[in-house]
Amino acid sequence: MAQGWDFDPSSFVGLVEKDLVKYTRILGMAMLREIVIRSPVGNPDLWKGKAPPGYVGGAFRANNQVSIGEPIYTYTDEIDNDGQSTIAKGQAALARANPYSIIYIQNNRPYAERLESGDHSKQAPEGIYAVSFHGVSQAYK
Repeated sequence: MAQGWDFDPSSFVGLVEKDLVKYTRILGMAMLREIVIRSPVGNPDLWKGKAPPGYVGGAFRANNQVSIGEPIYTYTDEIDNDGQSTIAKGQAALARANPYSIIYIQNNRPYAERLESGDHSKQAPEGIYAVSFHGVSQAYK
């Protein structure tokens, strides 16, 4: 006759879900940090043309937005040259992740696709998001 269980097998589900949330947040933060670091902060000295009147760099970096469950389709006028504010906001969003959450990290600035294609910035000649995903996925294999 079989022996009884030392613990309730259903309690294992809770442990798995805790680990899932933990690793989801770790990977989300790794992706966000990589994206923010790779996000160019406009330097008009490197541009082919002139900067628009009143131009201040850091708008693209500030618009790397994190959302849980559904994408965000807006962008802000915020500026973040060093990326710290963007990372802090992303971390706050990731704190709301649950097991099996879908996490979106996106940038909706009008020129985001041109930057991602790599032909719009000398600071990001291979893009931002795809390169970041590749690096993080290789680091966490």
